[in-house]
Amino acid sequence: MQGFSPRDGFITVCAKEPMIPSGVSVTLVEPRGPVNVGHVARLSQNFGIRKLYLVTPKVDMSVAAVYASHASSVLDEAIVTTFKQVREEHELLVATTAVKARRKSNVIRRTTSLEELHKLLSSASTSSLVFGRDTTGLTNEEIGMCDVTTTIDTVPAYRALNIGHAAAIVLYLASRSGRPKGPRQSRIAREVFAKSFQSLGVASKASPQKNGILYQNGKRIAASSGLTDLQLNLMTGIFRKATLAIGEVHDADSKT
Repeated sequence: MQGFSPRDGFITVCAKEPMIPSGVSVTLVEPRGPVNVGHVARLSQNFGIRKLYLVTPKVDMSVAAVYASHASSVLDEAIVTTFKQVREEHELLVATTAVKARRKSNVIRRTTSLEELHKLLSSASTSSLVFGRDTTGLTNEEIGMCDVTTTIDTVPAYRALNIGHAAAIVLYLASRSGRPKGPRQSRIAREVFAKSFQSLGVASKASPQKNGILYQNGKRIAASSGLTDLQLNLMTGIFRKATLAIGEVHDADSKT
């Protein structure tokens, strides 16, 4: 429910229960603007997010605290770390980008709808919404380390949004529970599934170009599938048996 207060000129959003799924954090990669960092800290508090990760921040935190308003405690408790550490600490990472895939082979930049975010975040015990640099966003390597990629649709002439504005939109939509929560899913189950999927492709003599993207495809298929670990493990077992069977056929052919 929304309400407008003429006294302060702000729109307030009320909720009957916590909006963001538990275990969700926000990660800012190499932020440079203290205004953006302050605003994201305030947004984190607005939406009940308890952890803010700062990857190699390049800002004056005392200035950022001014723009955080009453959420300066979020900055005081922010975790300064590396992207690798963020990856290790979370079951699910959601990359945000303004640059979507133009080619089918660019798997890592194929985006998931923001309307699916709440369900995806609910499927992991720990997850983080990752925002890139103020100027250049996330690198391909960083997006590749994430499990899912999402974007905010804007006009093609000027796609990039200010980090603070983008965070506000993403967090708001991530808080909307439009669909039933998905089952819990672990990063290990997704990674094993993706590696088995890739191995099956290699055994099937898929083209080298396809082999290079099979792992990323598998990881993203698993993350958006809504399958449980048990179901993913069942499919992984089938992939492995198929890979072994194909290998045996190849060995038999080479001996004849």
